[in-house]
Amino acid sequence: MIDLCAIRRLQTTLRVFEEELKAKTGLSFNDALLLCAVKKGIGEPRALAKELELSPSRLTRVLDSLEARSLITRSLSDTDRRSLTVTLTEDGAAMVAQYSCSQIMLPEELHFTQVGREESIV
Repeated sequence: MIDLCAIRRLQTTLRVFEEELKAKTGLSFNDALLLCAVKKGIGEPRALAKELELSPSRLTRVLDSLEARSLITRSLSDTDRRSLTVTLTEDGAAMVAQYSCSQIMLPEELHFTQVGREESIV
């Protein structure tokens, strides 16, 4: 049986976590996840959409927002002029460092155990 109350607590905890992330960094959860993905080397918009499970239109809004804040740039791909490549700017790399090392505590409910080791969402 599914414990809907536990799922609701998880949903609420995630919302509170995102509010704290936004207050401390100015980033939404999707913004932060996108910056992390780009830092990991995923720079093609289609791959970013797949990685983050975002629709193309939602991805475009996130990219527009981050580009307006000068955290990313979009440029033509070196290998395919029909494609774009997303890269971090200096400010974007600094933002990743800021929230990667921030004092935002990951709530206990958001810790997951996988094959005997603890992993967090961010």
